[in-house]
Amino acid sequence: MGLDFARGSDLMRRGVRTAAVAAAILLYIGVAHDSLSVGRAQAPAAPAPAAAATRPVSPQKALVDQYCMGCHSDRGKAGGLALSELNLDAVSQHPEIAEKVIRKLRGGLMPPAGSRRPDNQASSAFVTWLETEIDKKSVAAAPGRVPLRRLNRREYANAVRDLIGLNIDAKALLPDDNVKGHFDNDAAALQVSPNFVDQYIYAARAVALEAVGNPKAQPILTTYGDPENMVISLPPSGAPGTGRQQHRLPGMPFGTRGGFVVEHNFPADGDYELTIGDMALAREVPRMEFENTVVVLLDGKEFYRTNIGGEADHKAIDQQLDPAVERINARLRKIPFTATAGQHTIGVTFVHRSYAESDERTRTAALEGGQERIQAVHALEIRGPLKVTGMSLTGSRGKIFTCTPASAKASARQAPEAEEIACAQKIVDNLARRAFRRPVTADDTAPLMAFYKAGRATGSFDAGVRDALGAILASPHFLYRVEAAAPTRAPRTLSDLELASRLSFFLWSSIPDEELLKLATESRLSQPAVLTAQVTRMLADPRAKSLSEDFAFQWLNLAKLDTITPDRGQFPHASGLLDQRVFLKEELRLFIDSILRSDRSVMDLLTADHTFLNERLAMLYGIESVKGPNFRRVTLDPAMPGGRARHGLLGKGAVLMLTAYPNRTSPVLRGAWILDRLLGTPPSDPPLDVPDLPENRRGQPAKTLRARLEQHREKATCFSCHGVMDPLGLALENFNAVGQYRNHDPDTLTLIDTVGKLPDGTEIKGPEDLRRALTARADHQFVQALTENLLTYGLGRSLDHRDMPTVRRIVRQSATDNFRFKSLVLGVVTSDAFRKREGIPSTPATNTTASNRGGL
Repeated sequence: MGLDFARGSDLMRRGVRTAAVAAAILLYIGVAHDSLSVGRAQAPAAPAPAAAATRPVSPQKALVDQYCMGCHSDRGKAGGLALSELNLDAVSQHPEIAEKVIRKLRGGLMPPAGSRRPDNQASSAFVTWLETEIDKKSVAAAPGRVPLRRLNRREYANAVRDLIGLNIDAKALLPDDNVKGHFDNDAAALQVSPNFVDQYIYAARAVALEAVGNPKAQPILTTYGDPENMVISLPPSGAPGTGRQQHRLPGMPFGTRGGFVVEHNFPADGDYELTIGDMALAREVPRMEFENTVVVLLDGKEFYRTNIGGEADHKAIDQQLDPAVERINARLRKIPFTATAGQHTIGVTFVHRSYAESDERTRTAALEGGQERIQAVHALEIRGPLKVTGMSLTGSRGKIFTCTPASAKASARQAPEAEEIACAQKIVDNLARRAFRRPVTADDTAPLMAFYKAGRATGSFDAGVRDALGAILASPHFLYRVEAAAPTRAPRTLSDLELASRLSFFLWSSIPDEELLKLATESRLSQPAVLTAQVTRMLADPRAKSLSEDFAFQWLNLAKLDTITPDRGQFPHASGLLDQRVFLKEELRLFIDSILRSDRSVMDLLTADHTFLNERLAMLYGIESVKGPNFRRVTLDPAMPGGRARHGLLGKGAVLMLTAYPNRTSPVLRGAWILDRLLGTPPSDPPLDVPDLPENRRGQPAKTLRARLEQHREKATCFSCHGVMDPLGLALENFNAVGQYRNHDPDTLTLIDTVGKLPDGTEIKGPEDLRRALTARADHQFVQALTENLLTYGLGRSLDHRDMPTVRRIVRQSATDNFRFKSLVLGVVTSDAFRKREGIPSTPATNTTASNRGGL
């Protein structure tokens, strides 16, 4: 949108209209009418026709002509956009163009940095005028349509958990989900191939067997951790982020340290064996000087204890080598224990020998300190059942078997009795109703009962129920979310049952519970008071943590954190075993959850003065007052390292790390992330031929990252984007690539310069100024970006220009409630986009447009 005087010469040839344009601009920014009349009096005579000469030019058109048409004329068409197609006298006729203009202006991306710009007041007034013109003509915006879609992996896992009380690893059972836009629940990306069908059938069988149990289970060996750590010839290596096992793990008894914890599903009551990975070596004798007491627990209760190391073991290995190693490691092998059926926690830990600091001559790399000459466990194996002794009532069996016939223990060959059939029908009816999210009919359950009868004919009552459960979990009625198409062109309101399903997958990423289904079946859920009460109840439910783990993490692009491995040379205290990413994620999850589910203003996501830390993460931040492995809420005192700079999202280590490189910060990545994720105004993709950032070279004076960036963006084409992104990212330059606060540049050792200027002219000098600038915006752009993402996530489809009036309406309504999160959720849930579905398109052209919003 930069001014191009050569291309704009046609404006100068319009004679008197030049003065009219100037007058209109002056009027637009508030110059008195009397002074404008003087300007009109001095204008030269207008050419024929006279009517064209006296026609006033609107302030909006004057602004576009002066600042935009130079690049976005029919001839220039920068970015593929010609603003001649936007009739400012009828903006609502081309809202798709107007919304592009609005988004670019809101983000300060146009006119490009370095070009002449209208002042901030004029630009904001123009954007407000465009939005008003569009919104007043879209009172009844089309709600869109969401196509048939399958459950994604996390929805599948949550649905199984809530249906039969079983926690599963969906990643091990199902293929990866495609992501469209920011989210993995977009219906357009959740289509099914033959491979997916096979995987879902396999998953259904595996889940059903695990849930029901198997009294005929054969002994199987399950390994947790790296198998190479089971029988070792070199010191074992732990997984990144597992720590050096110097301190107590959450959930382990007090007075213990380190260890390894797994959740294992036992198919039946019986005898099992546990083998812990080797700890003794013959080639060298590391960590054997002191005695390490190993403790093994089942659901927190100790069932085995032994010692590894100490004077006797150290001497035996030194004198006998391999035979001694074999005897010592044998203490960790084939440990017998009994367990009941179902999911149980197995933990291996150590008695904490000493709370003294490291015995080494050099300080440990772990910032929280601790011993180094200690044993650790990185893998274990569970084998069994070696002997089946029964089948206990597990949590999943309790949810499945709502009745148990007296003849359930009849021989496998005995024909099913009437009592069994009645009980099986009751079980199938209950499971199918919950799984299908609606009342079921005889036509629904007849095929399921056929699976039960086939299983019962060759096995027990439990086997029949298991096969019926597998059929339910493989049924399209469970795997797909279906909304009936409207029979006419007019939009239709979703039924209460459809609304219940949308609501539960939105807030819980799971199936409706009994209360929600009951209200929907009685056609009461759609009543405004009832719907509001249910939203309040569901947000208070622990299942609503999915809004933090699923919605917020995807909105903020936390998945990228898994692809960034901190450089060991630069950050030995935050890489390898000491990798902090798992703690950074937990800090961010707890922080977001404390805002969203406490019904606070979403603006607190940027300004809240608290966070959640455990000892290891606190030490990374330079905070020494937090002790222990458990996370707790911490108020960020100004005297702490970073102080107020750590307030809100912009001070959280997870955000700072995902917007950096493994070995250094990146103001460009941080600025682009703020524009895209927090303001909803993503910058354009960089050109393909962008050169790398100049690196400091040996023998030459070192330059700060800021200086190298300025050298990198000297070209006007580069500065057009970097001039917007870089000030945002440089404001956070006091935080390094792993989220630690610093004052000096690591290359030059000079004080870091965080001063910058935003596109609207606001000067900022660090994180606090940046946060104030983002929250002080009169257009509440952060709230609008969050709402746009929330609506996208709730609908399960991409938004387009037709949805933006709805987004702005939700933001305006929530402003009266201080932008509390519940008010935004209610705005989404009560919108036509959420409550209705578009009708059948009348023409192929309309059908094409509709498919872009979610298809048929």
